[in-house]
Amino acid sequence: MNPRSVQRPYPGANSSLQLATKDGSSNRSDWETQNSTEATTASYPLLPRQRTEADDWRQSPYADIHVRAARQTESRFRSLAQTSDPIAADIAEKNAELVQQWIALATEYNQLASQVHAAKSQLDATRTDYEDVNQKLTQHGLTPTIGLLLRHKKDQLDQWKIENSQTALASEALGKSRQQQLELDLIRLDGSEPQQQATEVLTAAGYDANRYGDPLRLQVEELLRQRSAWIRSLQVGYQDQQQKISELDSIATDSQALANDYRVLIDRHVMWIRSDEPLGLRDARNLKGGMAALFDSNRSGDFGPTFERKISTNPVGAIGLLVGIVLILVLRWLAKATLITIGNRKRMRKASPQKRKLFAGVLTVLVALGIPAVLFWIGRWLGTGVVSEATLHASSAFCAASLVAWLIEVPRQWLRADGYLDQHVDIEMPRQPRAMKYLTIIGMGLVIAAYTITLMSEVDHGMWRGSVARVGFILTMLLVGWTMHLTLRPVGGFFEPLIEKFCGSVIHRGRFLMYLAGIGLPLFLIALSALGYSVTTHEIIQRIIITAVTMMSAAILWAGVKYVSAEAWDLLTGTRSPKQERDEYNEPEAGRVAGALGEHFLELKHHLAFLCQCAMVLGAVVCFGWLWIDVFPNVRMGNPVLWTVEDTVEQASVNAMGQTVMQSVVETTPVTAVHLLLAAGTLFVAFQLAKLLPALFDALVLQRVSFDEGMEHFTLVLGRFLLFSVGCFIACKWIGVRWHTIQWLAVGLMIGLGFGLQDMVRNLFGGFIVLFEKPARLGDLITVGNFTGRVAAQRLRTTVLSDDDGREVIIPNKNFVSDDVVNWMGAGRLSVIPMEVAVTRDERPADLCRTLQELMIEQPEVLLTPAPQATLVCVGQRSQRIEVRAWIEQGQNAERYRDQLLKLVRRHLLEANLLAQNQPSQPEMRDVLTKKDDSEDFFDDDFGQPRISDAIRKRKRRA
Repeated sequence: MNPRSVQRPYPGANSSLQLATKDGSSNRSDWETQNSTEATTASYPLLPRQRTEADDWRQSPYADIHVRAARQTESRFRSLAQTSDPIAADIAEKNAELVQQWIALATEYNQLASQVHAAKSQLDATRTDYEDVNQKLTQHGLTPTIGLLLRHKKDQLDQWKIENSQTALASEALGKSRQQQLELDLIRLDGSEPQQQATEVLTAAGYDANRYGDPLRLQVEELLRQRSAWIRSLQVGYQDQQQKISELDSIATDSQALANDYRVLIDRHVMWIRSDEPLGLRDARNLKGGMAALFDSNRSGDFGPTFERKISTNPVGAIGLLVGIVLILVLRWLAKATLITIGNRKRMRKASPQKRKLFAGVLTVLVALGIPAVLFWIGRWLGTGVVSEATLHASSAFCAASLVAWLIEVPRQWLRADGYLDQHVDIEMPRQPRAMKYLTIIGMGLVIAAYTITLMSEVDHGMWRGSVARVGFILTMLLVGWTMHLTLRPVGGFFEPLIEKFCGSVIHRGRFLMYLAGIGLPLFLIALSALGYSVTTHEIIQRIIITAVTMMSAAILWAGVKYVSAEAWDLLTGTRSPKQERDEYNEPEAGRVAGALGEHFLELKHHLAFLCQCAMVLGAVVCFGWLWIDVFPNVRMGNPVLWTVEDTVEQASVNAMGQTVMQSVVETTPVTAVHLLLAAGTLFVAFQLAKLLPALFDALVLQRVSFDEGMEHFTLVLGRFLLFSVGCFIACKWIGVRWHTIQWLAVGLMIGLGFGLQDMVRNLFGGFIVLFEKPARLGDLITVGNFTGRVAAQRLRTTVLSDDDGREVIIPNKNFVSDDVVNWMGAGRLSVIPMEVAVTRDERPADLCRTLQELMIEQPEVLLTPAPQATLVCVGQRSQRIEVRAWIEQGQNAERYRDQLLKLVRRHLLEANLLAQNQPSQPEMRDVLTKKDDSEDFFDDDFGQPRISDAIRKRKRRA
């Protein structure tokens, strides 16, 4: 039976009831009083507190007392819905649903609040514990008691990670809260305007909406007002919930960062702390229980529910994992197919052997990364997000298996049939097929053994680490030792041909030592495990695998790196001709370097290669030290802390009211001896690059862009300044020098230098004027003050003038601003030969200018200083014009010599099909002195000053 059918009818609709009353107005007043009482039976909600109030849970609007009151309000709304008119009943029913939604929100908020409180308490306790342990290590060092404490803390960190993962669902909960908050905005009758909405409801139901004193209208308006209050409470409640979720997420992030720091501290100091008792008979007795625990289904009972929860909470991550695995396997298959048929593909048939070797090396490394990447990705996915003890154990086991698979896959793909070794390395290995089969079979066993041993070392908090895991590890190391015996034995080993050809005669003679090292390493690890250092052994094996795989991958890719470097250099400089042949080391063969600048570029290339090799060696040493320094903790004693630097940084934090604020935190950074070495290395590299900058600028820029000497010199000075500035900035960063500590010293130095080095500043600004305004060019005869000479060099601070006796005078550039400067142009012993030619647009202007400069240099009469110049003048639609300038000694007919050079240049361009059809007219020659009597009258006998105007006037008079 529908409860709405027994509801009380609308008051006033019963005419007999109205007739029975003596006074209609008193009857309406009774109904108004009755319905007003019924309407107010559902109380208004308690609105959330203001943000400035204290966080007192006894006064919280979500406390249990208010939740119980809300339940009573819900029951009253539902009771009213059972006894009221259908119009008011619908509104009361919806209000009851809103109250029920608020009750659920309050319950979730209280759960979130308790989780935040517990997580924050755990975070504060762990941070305090971390600071105490760090302080004890600093004061007392690593003692056995502290070592055991750190070992226990490591197991606690795993449990803490499991607890944090159960609350780290911020993104899902936040999205759900926002969605529910948006649904509140979609409610049409939200009670914001109760009178208007009541009129709308009554009109839609067919009632007279103009009866403002009607009890039903009053009841509907009151219910709408209460709905508005509950909607506001829900909106504020969802805001509080979202804030709590954000606070919980922030605490989880801080907890994860603190756990990582704590784990790093533990791993750094517990490396040589014994984790188990030495190997004994009790380990043999525990083998049976350990094997039973390995196959016990109760141990992994929480793996399935956790796995399902991971998929349900983050389905996108699970789908991404599946798609990623399929994609990696498909790419691995394609790379392996390309590697096998790399010489038969259309694009690679005409490629050089070095290029094929490059692609083969890259493909080999990619194929070797396929299966390890899949295992590592699975382990990473199991160890993040929602985790349990079983998933953490499986994650560690998958990561260990991925490392071992990586170690096996690199040499296996290198030795495979039709792979890198067969097609691109000129060597015969008669045992290659046997080695490939052996690695395939043994590799699968080692991967399974790594998974099982790691899993058993984690079961029941490492309970079976000393029995099952240790026995399995010893058997595995024996198998590894046998593999090293077959690989490195001095006579008949798998790698004996490789060692003989590529490792040099010294290493080949000492291959017996390599054999002893390969056999001794597994035995050493067995001894460590037997003595109880199982965790130490695990850490050493990880570093050995990473080091070995990195070295093998670098050896495979080294030939490709050299090829790419050579090709990049040739592309940047443009010095290699298309048909230039190269030797086996990918260097231009002797005597075949194209162009007059080829030898200079080759020398520059060798300098840069040396610097790059030094940088690579330094990077390899730093990476190796960073990887192995925790294994040898005493090495840190050789890197003492010289001083400390305090830096003020801004960090985000959550205050007591849940608001994110920025606060200044002082961080202390130690400066050690290694930092000093890095600073010195940075300055050395900056100095070497600044030293090579002119040659680099010539090779990379001047071959493409035409610069005059002023712009070239200014660019070099600016480039050196920037290099030194960057090098000094990085070096100061290494040693802890900050600007706020030296700013006043810098200001004082600048003021002092401003007063003491005024002349140097004037010379610098005078140098800018000389370089850009060009009052004199190289080779011009000028008079500055009382000295006359030719411009030999122009620098930023000084200009060098030379006279006929070979003397050089250094003139400060400020004299070009303060003194009179006379430029006698070409009135001396040099004659300039200007020419202009029109060429086609088939070649780059930089290449044409370089070709014409080399052609001028080859002429015996042309001077090398000043050097010939070739400059692009203008570019047309079909041709481009280039101006060539060369200098010759006085005494020759300059015009006749220019005609000879012009014919030579045009014939050279015509043979290369570069000469344009229409040639421009030649520029006017400078007025030079050619007769002996003119030169005798050129200089005044008393003062040695030029009288060029008189000499020219005399010659014109004779003409």
